[in-house]
Amino acid sequence: MCTARSTPKVAVIIPIYRDADFLEDALRSVLAQTRIPDEIVVVNDCSPESFRIEQIVELFPAVIYKRNPTNLGLAASRNVGALLTDCEILSFLDADDQLHPQGIEFRLAIWNGKNAVTCCTRRFTGQSDLPSVRQFFPHSRVARTVRRPREIIFRNILTGAGLLISKELFWKMGGYDERLRSCEDFDLWLRLLEKGTMVSVSMLPLYFYRINPLGLSRNQMAISFWETEVIQRHFARTNSEEARPFWQFLVSIWWWMKHLNRYRNSSSISFLNQMESEAETLITAPALRALLVRCLRLHSTSSVQAN
Repeated sequence: MCTARSTPKVAVIIPIYRDADFLEDALRSVLAQTRIPDEIVVVNDCSPESFRIEQIVELFPAVIYKRNPTNLGLAASRNVGALLTDCEILSFLDADDQLHPQGIEFRLAIWNGKNAVTCCTRRFTGQSDLPSVRQFFPHSRVARTVRRPREIIFRNILTGAGLLISKELFWKMGGYDERLRSCEDFDLWLRLLEKGTMVSVSMLPLYFYRINPLGLSRNQMAISFWETEVIQRHFARTNSEEARPFWQFLVSIWWWMKHLNRYRNSSSISFLNQMESEAETLITAPALRALLVRCLRLHSTSSVQAN
C-alpha cells in the first residue's frame, strides 16, 4: 500500500519483456530518486526470462510484482501496472532505461493536477554511472508547453516512457490502446491533446534512454506500420480543420516519405505497394490520393537509383 504523504502519491510502473539484464539498474535508479516513489510496480509480460526477472525482483521486497498469464504487449502491460496501484500519480519507466535522480522531483514540480508531464532524454550505451550524473538546481526547472496535436503530428517530440500523469486523467483517456503493438505512446499524446490537455515538457534530460539493439523501438518496419495506424486513428477522431483532406495529405506525405527513407536499402517495390494500399484507406479525396501515390513512386525510383 502507498505510504502516507501530504503530497500526492506516485507510482513508477515498469513493464518488462526480455530485459532482465537491465532490470536491476532500472530499479536502483528509481530508488535513487530525490523524491522516492510510494510504489514501484513491475509487470512481467510473460517473458522467457521470467525466472531471472523474479530473482531480481526478490532483491527489492517493496516492489509490487505481476506476471501476465500470456504476452499482452507493452500497452496492455502498462495498463496492468496502472490497475495494480492505488497511487494518484502514474510514472512509467521501460526496463532497459533509467531515471535521472531528480526525474520524479522535477517532473512533479511542473505537474499541476490537470496536465500531463514528460521530459527530455539522454541516450546512453552500456552502464550508466548514476553517482556521476549532473545534479540540477531548482532554477533549472525550465519547461515548455505543447497544446495542440499539430505540434507533434509531423514529429513526435514527446518522450512516451517519460510520462507522468494523474491516474484519474490516464483512465479518463482510456489508458494505452492495447490494440497497438507499438507507438501506443504517440497515440496517447494525440488523444490527450485532442481533448485539450496541456503537456508540460521539462527541458532537462531526466529520462535516460538506453541504445538497445534488441529493444522494441529498433523494429523499424513495425514502427512504420503502427505510426501510420496512429495517424489514421487521429484523423478518424478529429472533426476540426485537421480532418480536411489537404491537411491529411500533408501529414501523410510527410510520414510516408519518412518511412521510405528508412527502407532505402530494402525492397522498395513491396514497401511501395504497402504504402499505396494505405493511401487508399487514409486519403479519401481521389485527386490528393493520386498525387500521393505519384510522389511515392517518384521517391522510390530516386531511392533505387541512388543505391
